[in-house]
Amino acid sequence: MNRRPQRPERCALPTAPHSDEYPHSNKPLRAKGKADIKLVMLFRRLRQSSWRAIQSAGSVFKEGLHVVAASPGLLVYAYLPTLFFGLTYSVISVSILHRWYDDIFSTIGSVAPHKFASVLGLVGFSAFYAALISAYFTCAISANVLAELEGHPNSMFAGLRLVLSHFFRVTRFALLSIFLFPMGIWAQRRKLPGSSAGVLGSSITLHMAQMAPAILNSKKSIDETVRDSINTLGSVWREGLVFKIGMYVCIFLVVIAPKLIQHGFSQTHRANNIGWLVSLELASSTFVIFKVLNAIFTTVLYHRVKTKKA
Repeated sequence: MNRRPQRPERCALPTAPHSDEYPHSNKPLRAKGKADIKLVMLFRRLRQSSWRAIQSAGSVFKEGLHVVAASPGLLVYAYLPTLFFGLTYSVISVSILHRWYDDIFSTIGSVAPHKFASVLGLVGFSAFYAALISAYFTCAISANVLAELEGHPNSMFAGLRLVLSHFFRVTRFALLSIFLFPMGIWAQRRKLPGSSAGVLGSSITLHMAQMAPAILNSKKSIDETVRDSINTLGSVWREGLVFKIGMYVCIFLVVIAPKLIQHGFSQTHRANNIGWLVSLELASSTFVIFKVLNAIFTTVLYHRVKTKKA
């Protein structure tokens, strides 16, 4: 009799053993694979959101340039604070800060503890005073830009007159302008810890320009003003972060120029002191200029978001 040919036995695919004799199973490998996939997806979403933010910031930047081209008088607000800061800071340096300058530039040798304290005090006061001056002119230029975007442009100094008419209210916010980051976190404390990234991002990018309409046109408290501003621009904090990073990169490049030039020509103690002095003065003035110019693009972004929500 003809026997039927036997079928070859199917070979079972090798599987990782799960007995106690073989403790190494494939479950950790699967968990690791899932973690890698989640990490890749996270980086992909981060890259896409960053690219969209850069594109949106570029569109806002172009619109801001069109606003400046339509009203070139806005650039006066970039020169006025620099002139005002330079004149007043020189007087303050000679009259009030002369002891710190003497401690810093009269001693030759290594940095002593009292000298470090003088440097820290001088840098801290310069940053505070620059933020104070830029806050006034930021509100002024924001009022002018917003009027231009809304189709009823005012005269060149209309924003400055508006700031002067609300001088004490603007001063309250200007004095607190260096604390905008903790103020933003405090105003959004109820959102923590659920949306930590949004809270941190909107607090870092909180700008006097986005608070200027509420400062100049309402009598809301500081906490309400900060909260309303964040509710308006909180969703586009990535675009604001792009502008802020760009501003500080420009400031850094301008500030290190005197030290690079001084280092290339002379490395004496006197030249080193002069280089640091020029860098400090230039840092304060440049900070005021770019802070005010950044207010133009922040106001454009504010108007765009406000229009979409209306």
